[in-house]
Amino acid sequence: MSSSVADAPDLSGLIELSRDPAIDLKPVILRVQTDLFLAAPVHDRAILQAFESLAAGLIPTVDAETVRIVAEKLGGCPDVPPAVRAALEARGFPVAPPREPETEADADRALAENPGALIGTRALERLLTRARSDADLARTLLARPDIPPADLAPLWLHAEPEQRRAIAAAVEVTAALRPCPRPPRTLATTLVERSHARDIQGFITALGEGLGLPQNYLGAASDPTARYDLLTLALRTADLREGEAVFIFLTLNDTVARSVDRVFSLVTLFRETDRATARDLLCAILGAPVLERVASGEYRPFHGPEAKRGTASSERGGLRPALPSRLRRTS
Repeated sequence: MSSSVADAPDLSGLIELSRDPAIDLKPVILRVQTDLFLAAPVHDRAILQAFESLAAGLIPTVDAETVRIVAEKLGGCPDVPPAVRAALEARGFPVAPPREPETEADADRALAENPGALIGTRALERLLTRARSDADLARTLLARPDIPPADLAPLWLHAEPEQRRAIAAAVEVTAALRPCPRPPRTLATTLVERSHARDIQGFITALGEGLGLPQNYLGAASDPTARYDLLTLALRTADLREGEAVFIFLTLNDTVARSVDRVFSLVTLFRETDRATARDLLCAILGAPVLERVASGEYRPFHGPEAKRGTASSERGGLRPALPSRLRRTS
């Protein structure tokens, strides 16, 4: 005899009483058996068969209120036997489908949406990583007054203009403290030439390789508008002159070029964002380092025999992505 059957309570007395026509204990037996079924730590074959045999036989014979109570108790349980589900549905009380298990994403969303919850450093880092590609979660985090603007840099693309400016201003405070090597001027020339030729893929590839960006870096932007904002940060980081950037805005994409307001907003973003800030915003948005290679195109590590000591800041490579201020303070 299996342990589940051996450990099951003896209901034979109640079952015998239920056969007395003067006493209707069927609702009590059904409710008790339902509670015992739900309390069982494991629903093995013996438990399932016993509950199915008893419940499926009693459900058609008891009052509607008892059926409603049993259906509510079984709601969300994934192991309700099919015959029991069918019997309850036939009485007009279908069992609610099994509840989906709560995922880390659900827990994170609940944390972000709770204004009274204190978000710790690791939780914030996890939330920001997820929010880069989750616009709803990004908006929730951006609306929280307890997260400093600098920590919200990874969500710059999702922010409204005023909040973008606040984030950029916070990033600018520390961006100048890190070396920002200049790419070779040949990169700007290549970008202008490929924009003039309407070689969009070649342009995107050259810009990404020139700054050491991830291969699908434009995928960080969810829509065309945000994509061009990201592109503008990359052009500023690539040390283009304003005239070169304007030429690209007017030649690379006809849709952008035909909108005076859009070109003006891109030029304003280019003009108001310095190179170091644009670099650090890119690092935060992409979650990856930018400008890993020095102007000559040769990679030089910070440490080890190959590193050259005492060189100018423009020769340093291997820059790590800027971390939000709170993450830096508590790491």
